[in-house]
Amino acid sequence: MNHKTIDIVIVGGGFSGVLAAKILADHALNVLVIDENINLGGQFLRSYPNQSATESLSPLKRFGLQSIKALDQKRIRIMTRTEVLGITAEREMLIRQVGKKLFTARPRAVLLATGAREKFIPFKGWTLPGVISTGATQILLKGSRVLPSNKILIGGAGIFPYAVASEILMNNGQVMGILDQNRLVEKMAFAAGLFHEKSKIGEGNRYLAKLIVYRTPIKFGVRIMEARGEKGLEEVLTAKVDRNGRSLPGSEKVYSCDCLAVGYGFVANIELAQLAGCRLEYDASRGGWIVGVTGDLQTSVDGIFAAGEITGVAGATKSVTEGKLAALAILLKLGKISREAFISHSGRLKKARKRQRRFGSYFNRLHKTPQEIIRSIADETIVCRCEDITMGEIKTAISNGCATPDAVKKAVRSGMGICQGRTCSPMIHAVIAARLGTPADQLTPLSVRTPLKAVPLKELAGPISAL
Repeated sequence: MNHKTIDIVIVGGGFSGVLAAKILADHALNVLVIDENINLGGQFLRSYPNQSATESLSPLKRFGLQSIKALDQKRIRIMTRTEVLGITAEREMLIRQVGKKLFTARPRAVLLATGAREKFIPFKGWTLPGVISTGATQILLKGSRVLPSNKILIGGAGIFPYAVASEILMNNGQVMGILDQNRLVEKMAFAAGLFHEKSKIGEGNRYLAKLIVYRTPIKFGVRIMEARGEKGLEEVLTAKVDRNGRSLPGSEKVYSCDCLAVGYGFVANIELAQLAGCRLEYDASRGGWIVGVTGDLQTSVDGIFAAGEITGVAGATKSVTEGKLAALAILLKLGKISREAFISHSGRLKKARKRQRRFGSYFNRLHKTPQEIIRSIADETIVCRCEDITMGEIKTAISNGCATPDAVKKAVRSGMGICQGRTCSPMIHAVIAARLGTPADQLTPLSVRTPLKAVPLKELAGPISAL
């Protein structure tokens, strides 16, 4: 392929990317799918290579895996273990295939389907060996059938920790308990909001049934205060919280364990869209900073579309819908279908998307962190793991006049490590908002620049080929 023969580059091989590629390839378009992982599928469709075909799968996952397999029969080029290091508003892309070399591409259209990543709330000792994320736990289980420990304690907020707990039990692991920061009344309100989402109710019931059968303890309104240990995790200190997130004196409890999996929701991977100059929006009900799109999933930059979690965190079904809708919009943009055909086929998808976004608002409400919790994080707690920047250093920078994430970054080097702020920037954003009383939507996300990911200098200095 060279620049003239690439019609569409799809960045991200999850549900949105796979479904869009499948539709676009049926219209005689040259499609390139790029994904950082070894295999397509994203987190939801990640599976062990030797997974039995007879293993019980949900209809949604079965559909997804079949869609990935169908790509083999299409005119599609797939580049896995590949990163997009840069993109301009003119759709000039700098691409790195890990272990190989750099490439450039300038397609007629780009679909950004870069998904989301986990959000963290730091606590003392969260960098100890043995403390991992719920997402990392799921990757070990789905990708390698490996349990991080025989007995795992799970903490955090939302519904994802329950899904991970269920998967641990299915893989013959033991869950010591689920420590849910949400109070029971908040969980009940969430369940009530799903009255019209029968598939979601059924999914939740399957998780609960598994937990009940295995007699897994669930504690509501419990916050993880500290992880303790010398060379690794040995015990976890927790406390109950009130409706405002304040810890209740005398409610402390200590759990002895060597593995704690924590998860506090998700934030969209907006960095590539941000680099391209796409308009961003802040909406807590959609997961925080997201890429602004029209009803047809066109960003503010001509020829660049966005689909999936980066337009609002809401789960796999929304990603399916938006992948299809984005494909139709790109076909219209490139003159492959008529406006009438687009309207005819997109109407049902837009209705489904509206319903799925409504679920997303309930989902993200469970991940709202009370400002009292943010304010009470101990000064010695590490926030930026890459640079070992503590909460105390960040508070001092804010007190000295640093009122934006970029200003804090310049003052203390937070966000300058290998992850480029992907772990700490949402937390720093929240800390600034909590301490200064600034509405979150009036702050700006951490700035980005090319290359978006760490890359060896020898590769940057080497030859760059056109795809």
